[in-house]
Amino acid sequence: MPDGKNFWITAPGIITGLAAIVTAITGLIVALNGIGLFSGSATTNKISTETKQEVKKETDSLPGKQAEPQKQVEKFSPVFSMTTIKIEDHEYKILGSSLEGITPESNELKIKIKYKNNSNYSPATFWNEGFRLAIDGFLTAPSGNLSELVERHAELAGTVTFEVPANAKELTFHIFDVGKDIAIPLKLAPD
Repeated sequence: MPDGKNFWITAPGIITGLAAIVTAITGLIVALNGIGLFSGSATTNKISTETKQEVKKETDSLPGKQAEPQKQVEKFSPVFSMTTIKIEDHEYKILGSSLEGITPESNELKIKIKYKNNSNYSPATFWNEGFRLAIDGFLTAPSGNLSELVERHAELAGTVTFEVPANAKELTFHIFDVGKDIAIPLKLAPD
């Protein structure tokens, strides 16, 4: 060695040695975490949750305790006042609809529509932005993800989805196209 100095007692040697130690400790921590050594609390929480659920089930089935009655989810068939709408070069036809209970307080209204673009010049959008549902007088946007481009002289079917409260009294379906708002009242007939 030149000058008779040991590499490990020089500043670059000490920094290199410390870096090697830090890298080794980090690698050990990552490896131990990978085998689950540091995630014991998650397992404990899972066991605790399962135990609480079992205790709740046992308490619910105790003699003398009555179960709370489940509220029935009513089923309705939406009936539209008109099913074919023409606005300039655009034509909408309601192919069908359903109102399904999600919870006792909420329903999902699905309206299947065939859209026809009769334009000679350009494609048109067939998307959620063209539809709204007035629930007891308040306009709401669709909750689905309808978003299509329909070429000129072509047609496409899609479904518009809305969330409707179970206590809704009045529903009106709106189609917005070419600056016009076509309102179509609908009634819910019990199945």
